[in-house]
Amino acid sequence: MLARRILHNVLGLLAIITLAAMIYAPSLAPFTGVPLETLGGLARVRLMGAGLFVALLIVRFLVRPPKQPSRKAVAWGEFAVATGGTVSEEPRSFDSIGWAGGTTVRWNSGGIPVTLSASRDTDRNEFTHLVADVRLMKSFQFHVVPETMMAKVLLSNQLWSIALKAAKAGERQAGGGAGVAERLAFLGDKEILLGDPRLDDALLVKTDTPALTREFLLESGVSSCLQEMHKNWKGWQLSLMSQGAAGDYRLTFMLPGTMLDPQGLDASRKLIEVSIRCFTDRGMLASRNTKAA
Repeated sequence: MLARRILHNVLGLLAIITLAAMIYAPSLAPFTGVPLETLGGLARVRLMGAGLFVALLIVRFLVRPPKQPSRKAVAWGEFAVATGGTVSEEPRSFDSIGWAGGTTVRWNSGGIPVTLSASRDTDRNEFTHLVADVRLMKSFQFHVVPETMMAKVLLSNQLWSIALKAAKAGERQAGGGAGVAERLAFLGDKEILLGDPRLDDALLVKTDTPALTREFLLESGVSSCLQEMHKNWKGWQLSLMSQGAAGDYRLTFMLPGTMLDPQGLDASRKLIEVSIRCFTDRGMLASRNTKAA
């Protein structure tokens, strides 16, 4: 490996020297003491130099050392092994969350496909996503974030009411029926209290069905994972959102940045998996799940 790296660098240096010699051949001739005419003239010298330059680049390409895996590829590869899942390189694409693709881990939890992936928005901010698409017998949506001054502003009733009115107007102009704005209308409502002081002091929760959301978030496993996430990590979001079709929902846990910390990845996995287990234990999960994450 070391020898290939040294040879790769030496060939690159020789290619640069060859290119410079081609360009400055008339100026170099007096210093070398070799008239260009003896080599067939300037045109022939440059032609031979171009051939040598291309040959050096080809050889350099062939002997290049293997590309070292990125920290993300290593960390997520180890995570895939720990979950019994698979890791793959997905093609880059642009969707509702921004630029997605790249290293992706897939595994199953209780028969539900789960995906770990990353995205980048138009401002080049990176995010880590854990996603599980589920079919539920009971209809409810929620959005949970750590309670901070910024979160209160961004999820304020006034701000979301304005945003949702604009979104509904856009959908009406486009000639569509009830769409995303209708499904997200609960984000314009007032946040709810769960009844557990530890969670109420730590989290801001919005939902369209308070009773089911309390039942879900107060389940011991889910509650414990939420407290751990609040204690150790910042800026995360947990949401359950309708996908439009009856019974189809997406459970998403999102973290700012690309999570490389094994403890953070494991804590995120636990939160998703206890959430899926809670759906099953509480009789919320439909008998068959046909959607892939």
